[in-house]
Amino acid sequence: MSDQANQPQPANAQQIQVPIDATEMENVYANYFRVTPTLDEVLLDLGMHAQLMGPTGPEPVNLSHRLILNFVTAKKLAEVLRLVVSRHEQAFGVIEVDPNRRLRTNQRPA
Repeated sequence: MSDQANQPQPANAQQIQVPIDATEMENVYANYFRVTPTLDEVLLDLGMHAQLMGPTGPEPVNLSHRLILNFVTAKKLAEVLRLVVSRHEQAFGVIEVDPNRRLRTNQRPA
């Protein structure tokens, strides 16, 4: 999603099209994140949580990537994610983040 598409532009503003090269982009799946703010940046650690219980307790979360954002970019990302989730919920219904409620919702008879 383009940042320019979401921001109102003044009448005399000139739009600049920045080329994007995605030829070396890698996909990563994450179902777990950890956020750590510093004075200048936001660290967003991403990983996979298998949610499996082993003989010694829950399996650890495997953090695999760290995204480092300045606060301006973090705020823009937060707004775009809020908008995308809102549109998804309008189309498909509310996303329940509480695991207990999510399980009860999925177990309702048809």
